[in-house]
Amino acid sequence: MAILPKVLYRFNAMPIKIPMAFLVEIEKAIMKFIWKNKRPRIAKTMLSRKCESGGIAIPDFKLYYRAIVTKTAWYWYQNRRVDQWYRIEDTETNPQNYNFLIFDKGAKSMQWRKDSIFNKWCWENWKSICNKMKLNPFLSPCTKVNSKWIKELDIKPETRHLIEEKVGYDLHTVGSGSKFLNRTPIAQELISRINKWDLLKLKSFFSAKETIREVNREPTSWEQIFTPHTSDRALISRVYKELKKLDNKITNNPINKWAKDLNRHFSEEDIQSINKYMKKCSPSLAVREMQIKTTLRYHLTPVRLAAIMKSNNNKCWRGCGEKGTLVHCWWDCKLVQPIWKAVWRFLGKLGMEPPFDPAIPLLGLFPKDLKTACYRDTATSMFIAVQFTIARLWKQPRCPSIDEWIKKNVAFIHNGVLLCIKK
Repeated sequence: MAILPKVLYRFNAMPIKIPMAFLVEIEKAIMKFIWKNKRPRIAKTMLSRKCESGGIAIPDFKLYYRAIVTKTAWYWYQNRRVDQWYRIEDTETNPQNYNFLIFDKGAKSMQWRKDSIFNKWCWENWKSICNKMKLNPFLSPCTKVNSKWIKELDIKPETRHLIEEKVGYDLHTVGSGSKFLNRTPIAQELISRINKWDLLKLKSFFSAKETIREVNREPTSWEQIFTPHTSDRALISRVYKELKKLDNKITNNPINKWAKDLNRHFSEEDIQSINKYMKKCSPSLAVREMQIKTTLRYHLTPVRLAAIMKSNNNKCWRGCGEKGTLVHCWWDCKLVQPIWKAVWRFLGKLGMEPPFDPAIPLLGLFPKDLKTACYRDTATSMFIAVQFTIARLWKQPRCPSIDEWIKKNVAFIHNGVLLCIKK
């Protein structure tokens, strides 16, 4: 979108702390422009995903703004003076005044100037992101050898320069614990050239439990954004992508919930079969919609509504007195069981004898001997008709009748034949 580079330029060029309400107004204006002042028909989260159906990759301006604020940390770590945010704030700012805040020991009681609103904000934003990622913002594999952690050991500058020249500039290359100066032959030869007293101090520091826990691991993708790159090209995009991963909520997999409710384990082959059946079970959109809603657990249940309303009444709405879980409402309820048994009797008359398993009608997980097209299509029409019949009487305290199911089944078979003929 042409608006994105313009907004990013203004965020960069004008170091003003923008309230979140302003960014919300921008997003509302974009949604009005997309839908022409009508009600949105696709959620914004779907539109922001390029690979989703209807997605056009709408940028998240809040995340872009946080990325621009966070990029100052890269300049602090790299000792660069070109970052416009703190250059405008104070023309005499020395980046070495702030480099100890990024992957360094930092200051326990740092006093910010009254006019240091942007630098203070960048630091607080950096700490909050590291806390969300469960990373130590002070001691990490990317901490420099020329850091407060090493300087406070009071070792000679010659020793520090020798380690940086022969081994590397960060603690990860130096190694901790048994890997201290033991990663390469050059590092092993360096032990004999270092001052003995300095070597003893370094060994003591790199053998500490905290140092081994924080340093003796591979740097994360977030840490690698700020450390190895010599140029700030595409820096905002790299930070934005990591922040987007952090803000993405991990949704519960409905297949895992079904496996837990049914007390069974689904293999990879079973999951693929369920997903394929959910999307291609019938040419009829109504039939396909019912199967998708059933598999993805769209229907509200007494247990789910009790949790939403913070109520203790989670009993089945049909009045059987049992706990109203999703499996119970679809299969286990004693008022629903007669219609499922009637379906299995019909299948037996047609020469099919599948096991009495709820995974077959609800998830389309047919046994291997019943995966032929004619048997699967015949059984599918019966199962979907039962699901529509049960869903219509979801809250009524009575058993679905066989006549209702037969009428629904005949209608589905008729509509399916017409759709196939049209195609």
